[in-house]
Amino acid sequence: MLKTIYNRIRLLMLRHKEPYVLYHDLLGFWPDNIHLYEVACLHSSSSIYVQGRRINNERLEFLGDAILDAVVADILFHRFDNRKEGFLTNTRAKIVKRESLNAIALKIGLDHFITCSMRISTHNSYMYGNALEALVGAIYLDKGYKCCKQFIETRIIGAIGDLDKVSKEEFNFKSRLIEWCQKHKIDIEFALIETLVDKDNNPVFQSQALIGGLSGGIGIGYSKKESQQNAAHTAIERLRKDRDYRQKVLATRPQENNANNNATVTEKSQDNS
Repeated sequence: MLKTIYNRIRLLMLRHKEPYVLYHDLLGFWPDNIHLYEVACLHSSSSIYVQGRRINNERLEFLGDAILDAVVADILFHRFDNRKEGFLTNTRAKIVKRESLNAIALKIGLDHFITCSMRISTHNSYMYGNALEALVGAIYLDKGYKCCKQFIETRIIGAIGDLDKVSKEEFNFKSRLIEWCQKHKIDIEFALIETLVDKDNNPVFQSQALIGGLSGGIGIGYSKKESQQNAAHTAIERLRKDRDYRQKVLATRPQENNANNNATVTEKSQDNS
């Protein structure tokens, strides 16, 4: 009891100080242990050493990742009380995917708090999203589950918008295209065409989706995975809208005596970086 009173008095004295005010604006509440939030915003490139121990936000990121998954699952479980496990899993994946967390971190202004000694590129780095996960870990340690859940509901889910709309959005076009090809027993291949650099010297990948040996679409992205997703998206739209192309693709299927063979999925690239 005395400790609680002491902490409240201490916070009243500190609230006029700039770091507390800034974190209050970011979080929506007054932090107790501001050191946790400072560490959450400390990128590994700017690690500090305390008594021989390397300090950065990676451990908090690990914790925050698990807490974020649990809280989002909790929210979705109660929000969609009649939906099956697969729907809940896919919807959670859309919310906590790296691209979403990166965008949310920028939207709430977390990028202004991050300490980093390397050149930052939003195209090929998930630094901001990782820091957001670390921030969730810091809130959990500092304030507990209830406050952490409230932050996630207001700052993260709130930034995403309508959950019903999010749940209906398609985001894994590559998996969807592979499933279609396997259903129709058609081989599919993702080939890396070339690697370029943009004006800021960031690597840019160009991939092609080949369905039954026919070009379905070309995609560009700041990772091979992103370029394949974009190529798959283009291919899906073409299959849906271009009847002649769809018939040509279906014509590449093996003869009936080989029709039970599964489609082959090939990727002509070294990795999914």
